[in-house]
Amino acid sequence: MKKTILLFSLIIFSSCNQSGSRIEVSDEKSKIIQKIFDEVAAERIDYLEDIFSSEMKMVNSKNEEFNKNQFIIGIKDMLDLFDDISFDNVNADADGSEIETNYYSNGNVWSSIWNNFSATGKYTGQKVNFPFHISYKWKGDKIIEEYQFFDLMAFENEANARASQNGTNEKVGFVIELSINKGSNVEEVKTLLKQLTEFMRTNEQEAYDYGYYISEDGKRITLIEKYLNSQAAILHADNFEGGSNMKPFMDSFTIESFVLIGNSSKALQDRIKAYGVKPRKLIGGWTN
Repeated sequence: MKKTILLFSLIIFSSCNQSGSRIEVSDEKSKIIQKIFDEVAAERIDYLEDIFSSEMKMVNSKNEEFNKNQFIIGIKDMLDLFDDISFDNVNADADGSEIETNYYSNGNVWSSIWNNFSATGKYTGQKVNFPFHISYKWKGDKIIEEYQFFDLMAFENEANARASQNGTNEKVGFVIELSINKGSNVEEVKTLLKQLTEFMRTNEQEAYDYGYYISEDGKRITLIEKYLNSQAAILHADNFEGGSNMKPFMDSFTIESFVLIGNSSKALQDRIKAYGVKPRKLIGGWTN
């Protein structure tokens, strides 16, 4: 009961403390946010260059921070990735997509938008639609800060497709065919793979795909590894040969074939050539 009273008191105190604050949905700043998205949909960026402060910072949903120049480059990049960009209509009825501006008693002013992004990828041809939330802090009549809250996967997938088509995708992968050695059973192999996976997750942050696929007869495994770039794959080779995982791996498996996929560097090819690696460069499609 005491906890309930205390919580109720805190709520009242907080409400009183914000008694000078207000929320607007049709004020000038909310209209400016609407115009920003109208301009983006029309593939125009001049208005954005004007309304965002030269001192602005933008923080994306990965907590990466960008200055104004980087932010504008990012908008231009988005326009290169997608056609037919559109957003839901906003009508200030608190039912669906909305824009509102909060005027706080301490003088801070924040605008926020909740909406949906719809577009067609120029490189994948895929239609995308996802919800997003963005908040903007004002300094006078300029936006000084932007914080984004949405899944970046659609942008990353389209950028990967573009890089693949342009021949600039740095991602590489291993496709390794393994046979399970005599004396090793499937349960022992699973225990080893758990150990290897934990090591990868802890020590190799630029490895983004790492999977072992077993045949129906339980005698062969296909190992697929993917890395953001050749240097990350070299690090993996260094860790493998210089650590404690190589011996149990080689005791359990025999490498039957080793294909290196992607636009790999010569340094990576030289680093792993002792395994009889066969390089395959990307000539079509895209890779994630």
